[in-house]
Amino acid sequence: MDDKNQKERLEQELRFLKESFEAEVISKEEYEKGSDRIEKKLNEIENGKSGNEETADAKKEDPIESEQEEKAVEIPDQEAQKIGQEEEIPKGQKNNKLFRYAIVFVVLALVIFFSYSLLKAKPAAEKAGAGFVAVCNSDADCRQEGKEGKCLYPGAKESKCEFKEIQKTGVLVLNDRKNCFNCGTQRVLGILESWFGELEAKEIDYNTNEGKALAESADIRLLPAYILDENITNKPAFEQFKRAFVKKNGTYVLSEDAAGSTFYFNRENIPNKLDLFVKPDASAKAESNLQEFLDNFKDVRFEKHLSDSGLAQELGIKNFPTFLVNNKVKFSGVQTANAIKDNFCSLNKADACSKTLSKSLV
Repeated sequence: MDDKNQKERLEQELRFLKESFEAEVISKEEYEKGSDRIEKKLNEIENGKSGNEETADAKKEDPIESEQEEKAVEIPDQEAQKIGQEEEIPKGQKNNKLFRYAIVFVVLALVIFFSYSLLKAKPAAEKAGAGFVAVCNSDADCRQEGKEGKCLYPGAKESKCEFKEIQKTGVLVLNDRKNCFNCGTQRVLGILESWFGELEAKEIDYNTNEGKALAESADIRLLPAYILDENITNKPAFEQFKRAFVKKNGTYVLSEDAAGSTFYFNRENIPNKLDLFVKPDASAKAESNLQEFLDNFKDVRFEKHLSDSGLAQELGIKNFPTFLVNNKVKFSGVQTANAIKDNFCSLNKADACSKTLSKSLV
């Protein structure tokens, strides 16, 4: 073999040896020993001495060293055969590394997930007291028929429910159903119950001595009137709704506007009288629907009043349009001709009351 071919062979062998070491196929010691040998041979070729001559001289001088060197030569040859599969081994090594990285990543992800789960569950476990369930967490958990429940120390180990008899809210309803066609009380009592809980309502007829005395003591001028005792100040909702009440002689009277009171029981009764209260320049629709009624009830004593009139202020009328029948009972809103007829005929008798007027607004 000439020097050129031998040099190329040695350089290729050195490259394979290096790649084998980088791929962790051979140890560092084997790599250094083999690379020293190859570099020594390359230096000899560059200095003009063939590898065969050097080998022969070495054998003559030291047979033992020569034999060891021949064995050393065999190692790179074997490694060269292994590295001859250079496309397979490096890929295998790389795949092994990727596999190891993937395992590490999965392990780290699992550690993070379980750590987060434990941290998140810890406060709940501490709060629950390792399986402890509180007797109550709020007043809503304390229920007993006919009693009001309160949760003491909510959510804690010492939590417990305390019950007491429900104190009903007393309401006196002063009314005159005989002379008032729209003095119903169900709607307002429902509102009061939603504010203060279960009610104990008692209706008193204004026409009795008790009713007249109550009207005078509470300074009532419109019916129905709702008079509540002072205990409502202890109700949680009182502060929110106290503006709807007027305090009179130790009681709380629901205001006329909030109560929707309609009957001026102290005013003189004037039969066949109908008054209309309207805002300036805003009466056209109300009067258009009223006209059919007036055309059929010729004997009605009708008057129209503006919102700023003295009578409107005296009566405390704040909603417009408002009608007043017989100077005593009011009803509000734009009404159909038939609705006006029904309300008027509740307090008056007339031949036209048997007629059916328009039930739709015009």
